[in-house]
Amino acid sequence: MRDEAEQTVRYPQGHVLLRNLARTFPVVTHGEGVYLFDARGKRYLDASAGALVASVGHGNREVADRIHEQLLRVAYVNGTHFTTEVTEQLASRLCALAPPGLERAAFLGSGSEAVEAAVKFVRQLWVERSQPQRTKVIARVPGYHGNTLYALSLSGRPHYKTFFGPMLAEVVTTAAPYPYRSGLEDYERDGAEHYARLLEETLRREGPDTIAAFIAEPVIGSSAGASPPPPGYFERVSALCREYGILTIADEVMCGCGRTGRFFASERVGFTPDVLVLGKGISGGYAPLSALLVRQTHLEELRQGSGGFMHAQTYLQAPAMTAAGLAVLDYYKRHALVDHAARVGAYLQRRLREALLPLPFVGSVQGVGLMAGVEFVEETSRRLPFPRARKVVEGLLAELFERGLVLWSNTGHADGTNGDLLMIGPPLVITEAEVDELVDTLADGIHHFFREDR
Repeated sequence: MRDEAEQTVRYPQGHVLLRNLARTFPVVTHGEGVYLFDARGKRYLDASAGALVASVGHGNREVADRIHEQLLRVAYVNGTHFTTEVTEQLASRLCALAPPGLERAAFLGSGSEAVEAAVKFVRQLWVERSQPQRTKVIARVPGYHGNTLYALSLSGRPHYKTFFGPMLAEVVTTAAPYPYRSGLEDYERDGAEHYARLLEETLRREGPDTIAAFIAEPVIGSSAGASPPPPGYFERVSALCREYGILTIADEVMCGCGRTGRFFASERVGFTPDVLVLGKGISGGYAPLSALLVRQTHLEELRQGSGGFMHAQTYLQAPAMTAAGLAVLDYYKRHALVDHAARVGAYLQRRLREALLPLPFVGSVQGVGLMAGVEFVEETSRRLPFPRARKVVEGLLAELFERGLVLWSNTGHADGTNGDLLMIGPPLVITEAEVDELVDTLADGIHHFFREDR
């Protein structure tokens, strides 16, 4: 057994197709709270909750036991044939928390799947309304909505077109609110009017009656480093969409489920969407799970028309997945986790700004709650990004990983090619003492990396 264990540690990547083919991955043996442990005994502070997924922390026995109980009852039923008690309970609980009017929920396996389902729902609704000319969805740049082909088409990250461009759909885009690169003298004062005007110009250019929906992350995720909208932005955007009869989709896959200090980020920023999607933190990583929330009035239009929503996937409403979501919601409630995230999130934002903004090459620190982004630039006075060929954030990420700090990186946001940022989004169970460890390790790593390597 010892020989087998040693071989596993030494040769962990025998047959697994890994995303990065240029490095060896540590083998994680277990997790506890905000920490992960590998087969060599090294401890990592998971400062990005994986990909902002592990909302209730690693090794959460309360959640795991609940899923186990459901697995012993029934793990899978076909969602086109049956529903289950656990699925009905999760839908009721989510809709009770949701922005006004969102009264029906469907459950899928990933955020990308939920985005695809949201777009299909909107498209079907327009066809049922005898307006088949509404085929366009307006997305924002920068932005991200998933890795399946249409969700990737909606994602405002131009570098993806290098490989997949011929396979992606043409999508209309408008500029996303981005404080550090807005070019505005006063983002808080002028941002809502500026970006709403850009959107309206796009609507008029394209023809409003050809547009099915506008999709947006209430707080932009890794593609713009937890970028918050300016005050009044979503009120202005929603008013425009109502004026032109365009439906709105809120993508809360990354920013939802308490990460901003409110369960739904849409409520925090004054956005009342027609369709809303969740993922990542909704199951805390204990099972693949995402959610699509829609209006009962829209569903009634489908019922009176074709009679149903023309969408199904193998794991639609699977009880093994929805049990994870219900267990996570119960954990949130028992431990007042959203209030905890708001309180500790405010502490994280303050500590990050105090520790990082004085450092060389740190251009901006921004975010909301337990969701933050740090952008690095070659010249802070001109906000000049590092050339992409230097792969600055990749080198920094490796330095921090060696120090036992796991973060999420992104590139290309500055101009479609250049730009280096780190995304911070720890499990919502993080304590202030663990925030101190996170920030101190991050600051030390940044200082050492740029001193030694730049």
